[in-house]
Amino acid sequence: MADMRFTCPQCNQDITCDELWGGHQIQCPTCQAEISVPQPEPKTQAPGNTLVPKVPAGGPKLSAGRTQVARSEGALNAPVRQLVAKPKKKSPLPSILVGTLVLAALGAGGYYGWGWLRNRQEKLNTERREVEKKSDGGEVGHIANLYNVLDATEPGGRGLGNLKGGQGTGPKQRTADAPGAIPLPPGTPGGAQPGTAAADQALPLKPAIYTLELASAKIPEGRVNGMISGTNFVPESVRMDATATAQVFRLTQGSLTSPEREILVYLHLKSGETVSGKSWNVSTDMKAPEAPQVTKRWKTNPRYAPAVKSFSTGYVMKLEFGALTNNAVTGKIYLALPDTEQSVVAGLFNASVNAATPTTGTPTTAAPQVANPAVDRAMRDRYGVKR
Repeated sequence: MADMRFTCPQCNQDITCDELWGGHQIQCPTCQAEISVPQPEPKTQAPGNTLVPKVPAGGPKLSAGRTQVARSEGALNAPVRQLVAKPKKKSPLPSILVGTLVLAALGAGGYYGWGWLRNRQEKLNTERREVEKKSDGGEVGHIANLYNVLDATEPGGRGLGNLKGGQGTGPKQRTADAPGAIPLPPGTPGGAQPGTAAADQALPLKPAIYTLELASAKIPEGRVNGMISGTNFVPESVRMDATATAQVFRLTQGSLTSPEREILVYLHLKSGETVSGKSWNVSTDMKAPEAPQVTKRWKTNPRYAPAVKSFSTGYVMKLEFGALTNNAVTGKIYLALPDTEQSVVAGLFNASVNAATPTTGTPTTAAPQVANPAVDRAMRDRYGVKR
């Protein structure tokens, strides 16, 4: 029998089968759908032959076209590619801008915040001092409380009269210079010496107000006192020492060789000048040599030597001297240092003036030697020395 070819109406698969199956129902070998095999084209038959085809024995002989099957299997088994989009690269510019803005904000906040905090602290200190003055019974109560603190906390007490080797020996009993006691006349045993801070002990202690504005600096009408490196400062010795290069104004608490606290102001005068009637007004923007050098000394531990820090500019000072009389001079001072502890000293003083010790004298001339002819002749004969 001859074969015929047709296409599956469901999956378009080419199918080849025996033409005797024309008009019968078969199952597509690819999509398994029930389809009708088309009738084959009629052919001229010999006389006597019947045109009704017989169903071939053994079942339908069906085959699918190789080209279509191969293409279908290839389409079904085609690998699927997983396409993953790469992440887009981010620009670092936004992060840099945000960091710059944050740093700028922090810098501006620190700059303006520090000024505000400093003004606020100064205002609180002023209010605290006013409250203390009103709550402790006035100036006398303030002086008594200040002395009590010094007696209880400072090495050797406020007097420091029994220092040995510059070290304190603990709180001591109050002497005649205690608040409320009658000061002894200057020059008497146990009394104040002329030209020293002890002669000013009858004056009240009025606290100094810290400021670095020269116009706002006020000198209280009381005994010179203040704070050095966060500790109360009441000088026990005020003196003017002349050196080879400067006149040194010294405010000292404790021993002169190893003070507990001390302020030194180096004043440069012309040859032959004295501090009598002189005055200095120093602002923070004044530079050397117009601004004298100022040095503070303070002890952090009574067993060790005092620490030293000098200021050649940036501080505020008002210093005035009166007339020089009997190696003593009166005056008043306001000094505020640009340190973190806001050291300040202000008040009236009576300073002793010590002249410099001469360092050169009249040179001595050697006596001329008298020639001795006999000695010369003997020296020449023995050693051949010629003079």
